[in-house]
Amino acid sequence: MYFLRPDKALMSNTTCVKYVRYLLSQYLGGGPLIFGKGDEPILALSGFYPEDSPAVNFLTLMLYMWKKGMLDLPPIAAVPIVNERALRGSPYGIDIYFDFLELKSPETREITAFYHKARPKVVAVFLGGKEFEAVVTTDVAAQTLALRKITPSPHTPEGAAALKYSHGVVFKIPPSPREFSPLLRHVAQILKMATSLPPIERRVVKVEKKDIYILHGGRAEDDGVIIDNDVYIYI
Repeated sequence: MYFLRPDKALMSNTTCVKYVRYLLSQYLGGGPLIFGKGDEPILALSGFYPEDSPAVNFLTLMLYMWKKGMLDLPPIAAVPIVNERALRGSPYGIDIYFDFLELKSPETREITAFYHKARPKVVAVFLGGKEFEAVVTTDVAAQTLALRKITPSPHTPEGAAALKYSHGVVFKIPPSPREFSPLLRHVAQILKMATSLPPIERRVVKVEKKDIYILHGGRAEDDGVIIDNDVYIYI
């Protein structure tokens, strides 16, 4: 795989973790978990379960083509493989996809810390699926992008982001790499349009002093935590 061109190597049903990280480190910078500078309007996540290999490869291929000037995209920071153990076939006691509220894993804590520094306008989640699908988490995104709105679990990355400052877009990527080529420009167009969505603002509240609220962007004070998002409602 290392000796193939990236676009050929990524047209696969399996994921080489080292190769994906090498490519994104070279073209986006950062790593080994999060690639990007931290000022991008989009944060893209993939690689939660073994069946997400096509989504990992699709996202990586899309970013490679963007950096090579073959695809028009807005700036994106990416976590192509959130759960490395799943892609390597090793068990993991925590379901990381549903850990973006309680933040029990080091991966979700690191991603959440990056999220609060970057405050991306859009969180794009790429999952494996039987066929292509794109859905969103806010009414304005559904109207602007002409996509179906979902109400995600607050424990998921798109659900936690919807409680904060971001519009969520969830893509289901089909398993056949032969379908990647026609989908690349379609997904890129959705992401470009998504960056024009208005910012989300939440009211500032003071809540009980808990470390989890600080991890979710809160500021500790003597008598509590000041937080400007709605995660406290679900914790």
